[in-house]
Amino acid sequence: MVFKKATGHSPLSYINLLKVKRACELLDHTDMQVNQICHKIGIRDCYYFSRLFSKTMGIPPKDYRKPHKRDTPPDQSAP
Repeated sequence: MVFKKATGHSPLSYINLLKVKRACELLDHTDMQVNQICHKIGIRDCYYFSRLFSKTMGIPPKDYRKPHKRDTPPDQSAP
């Protein structure tokens, strides 16, 4: 309960939010395929990842990449 009060999220939803944020960085700054990004952020089921991403961001990862693609590389030290 303390975690939820501090973050506004349950521990699991917070971890998933961090994973989606990292996926956004990778979609923005790399040419990695969605299935590669899915595995890189620690989600083995790409269908689940796509649903999670869509629920969090409002659009599927493939559609997110199109208007957000940038040429600057992300911080490679982040998981």
